[in-house]
Formats: sequence, C-alpha cells, structure tokens
Amino acid sequence: MKLLIIRPQPGADGTMARVEAAGHEALLMPLFEVQPVDWQAPPVQDYDGLLLTSANAVRQAGPQLASFAHLPLLAVGQVTANAALTAGLTIGQIGDTGVEALLQGCENRRLLWLAGEDQTDPNAPQTVKVDVRIVYRSAALPAPENFHPMILQADYILLHSARAATHLSAILTDQCLEKAKISIGVLSEGIARAAGGGWKSVRVAPTPNDAALLSYLYSSFTSALSDPY
Repeated sequence: MKLLIIRPQPGADGTMARVEAAGHEALLMPLFEVQPVDWQAPPVQDYDGLLLTSANAVRQAGPQLASFAHLPLLAVGQVTANAALTAGLTIGQIGDTGVEALLQGCENRRLLWLAGEDQTDPNAPQTVKVDVRIVYRSAALPAPENFHPMILQADYILLHSARAATHLSAILTDQCLEKAKISIGVLSEGIARAAGGGWKSVRVAPTPNDAALLSYLYSSFTSALSDPY
C-alpha cells in the first residue's frame, strides 16, 4: 500500500517509520507545523496529576514542565509516554484507547492537561477536574506544488486529528479534487465525522494508534484486491 502522511513533524517521521516497518510505502507531505505557545504555569500544589495526550506537549512546553515532574502522569499512547520519560516525568498510567477511557479509570482528582490549541473536551467523569493549559499549536500549511500527484497516488491518506480532516477537506475543495476518488484512514470516529462524507472509502482504526490503523487498512486493502466485483 501507498500511505500518505500529512501530520506535522516529528510525528510524521514516526508514522513513516511504522508504515515502512509494516512493509508499506510511505508518502510524506506534512500539512501542519507544530509551534510553541506561551503559557503561564499554575501553582503545582493545585494538582495531583498531569495529563498529556500528545508528545508535542512534552516537546513544546518548555522549562516550566519540570515543575510538574513529580506528579503522576496520565499519558495517552506509548509515544507520549516515551517522550515524557525522556523529559524526566513520572509515569502513572498509560492509555491506548483514548483520553476518555483513560480518565474513566483515573484515581487522580485534580489534573493539569497540557494540550494543543485544537483540543476537544475530554469528557472527564464528574469526580475528576481537568484544567487545560495550551502549550502548542499545529499551524496549517498551504498545499505544496506536488499536492495533486501525492494525493492521487496514495491508496489511503492517514488522518491523525479532526483538524487534519477539516484542513485536508478545505484544500481538496480549493484544488478542485473530488473526495470520491480518495480513501482515508483515520484514528477515531470523531475524526471520521470531521472529515465528512463523499470519500471513496473511510476506514476507522479499531483502537486509536498507528499499529491498529495500519493493520486494518492492510486487511481492507487486500480484501478489495481479492474481490472481483
């Protein structure tokens, strides 16, 4: 399979490595650039846990992050957890099925969430208070000159966020490319909803990580090839 990756760096390189390790061809065309956002750290004593849903938060939070290193961390995904460990944070729980599932089993009651600018409501239980501080943004980039051939040669475009889905859709409209010719692979139902309808096909990962998405896409791709109709 040829899989087009549009997420920002350095996450794009990580996904590319996983795509190639699985035996597929990775096409790289980041349509976002991660940038730090100035933020004011709240009093550390107000919290008994830290929440991170992206490794970008670790990379972009700056020196203020060290003040919260002793708090038990709730990390969504092993990539986020690995970045946190490298930064000297204390791992409490790692969730692989999304932030909502992680918070359902949360023993901490006052969490500080260091998030991106386009974060969504984590739908925390009533017993858990989540305060948000924005520490980074993913700035949308315009379509590159090779946008058309990159899009049309891909078997699937990988979408890692709702923002990526809406930005891609907007560029396709601007470039007069039909969704009906394009297949997408997404990490969640929420991303699929953001992408809207009209695609050739939409494949949603059974769990929100690259490994699950790649496995499902390969299964769908080989089934389509073997189906004479």
